Amino acid sequence: MVSRFRLAGLLGGVAAAFVLAAVGCEKVPLMAPSGSTITLTTATSALGLNGTAEIGAQVIEAAGTPPHSGTHVTFLTSLGTMEPSEVQTDASGRAVSTFKAGTTSGVATITATSGGTSSPAAGALKIAVGSAAVGGVVAAANPAVVSSTGGSSTISAKVTDTGGNALASIPVTFSTDQGSVSPPVANTDASGTATAVLTTTKTAKVTVTSGIATTTVGSDGKPVTSTPATSSVTVTVNTTASITVGTATPASPAAGSAVAFSLTYGTGGTTGASPITRLTVDWGDGATSNFSGAPASISHVYNNPGGYLVVVTGFDALGDTSTGTSSVTVTPRPRVAVSLTYTPAAPVSKTPVTFTITSTPTTGNTIVSVTVNFGDGNQVTLAGNTTTVQHVFSAPGTYQVSATSTDSSGASGSAVAILVVQ
Repeated sequence: MVSRFRLAGLLGGVAAAFVLAAVGCEKVPLMAPSGSTITLTTATSALGLNGTAEIGAQVIEAAGTPPHSGTHVTFLTSLGTMEPSEVQTDASGRAVSTFKAGTTSGVATITATSGGTSSPAAGALKIAVGSAAVGGVVAAANPAVVSSTGGSSTISAKVTDTGGNALASIPVTFSTDQGSVSPPVANTDASGTATAVLTTTKTAKVTVTSGIATTTVGSDGKPVTSTPATSSVTVTVNTTASITVGTATPASPAAGSAVAFSLTYGTGGTTGASPITRLTVDWGDGATSNFSGAPASISHVYNNPGGYLVVVTGFDALGDTSTGTSSVTVTPRPRVAVSLTYTPAAPVSKTPVTFTITSTPTTGNTIVSVTVNFGDGNQVTLAGNTTTVQHVFSAPGTYQVSATSTDSSGASGSAVAILVVQ
């Protein structure tokens, strides 16, 4: 017969064993049952260095239902880290971890396991990291044209993944066939853009390269190899439009009259020559003129006869120049034909003497004034084409009388008469 005390001890031992078993079950993690599947998903296939991506693992039992909430899933990656690496599923059988790319470029292969169940090799996630994620690069130059004496241009390289998303912290290599580019290697900023400065005196082609060669397995099981992405941009050394100065019009202008020169502008056979925006003209007689834009003709008045070289210098928006020349021979001013006679033939002092003046203006003009100097200290200027004037000499003597006529062009002419007054 078992005593009460012994029976109580036995019952206590059994209860303790049950408690220990229960505690042991709570410490053993739940795993996906045999026959389950794990499917991995993510929103991206490419990341810049130190980038992050959320990785989801969906666990489904053989019966098509999610496993018990809290089923343990372990995430594994060949590059970077998974944080946390061990996650429990929610009521829907989904576990979520974060992939952290780190600072090494390459292709990360991400898998997940739970008990004896693993995500299939064909279902492993592939995330390209850093330079391995580069899908394309586009080069641009600002400005695209530098001065004919040389200059600098900022070269930018926009780096994106295959989805067109900007990639930060990606190294880009810059090279050129003319001049120099600095720095030769630059990392992209948060907008996916890297920059360098080209300095050149000749038209230069700049090539930018980003990314590394990678080999992955395609959906057909065959290896797929990618090559670094490249792009190029050309920076042109400026050529200013040429200037041709036409012949003088009229061909032999007279001093005091306007002479015109036609101007034509071309590219000198060079496509994309920079247009003229202003002119400076040296007329060759000590005078200069400035013109805005690109006038079709220019004109000038030469006050003295002689031969003159006209030099036209054109400036474009970059300050570069081109030059055209022409020449002109300026003839003396045309003279007004003037004749002067008087009556009586033998003038007497204190008696009026009549002077007859005949003035012929230059072609196309009219006489505007006649000035008569009587040689005795008296002079008179008469408006218009005066033909006669009288004068009284107060004392006998010999006098030189002159008549000067001026026409509307500014041309003039003179005639002289010698009088012996008795």
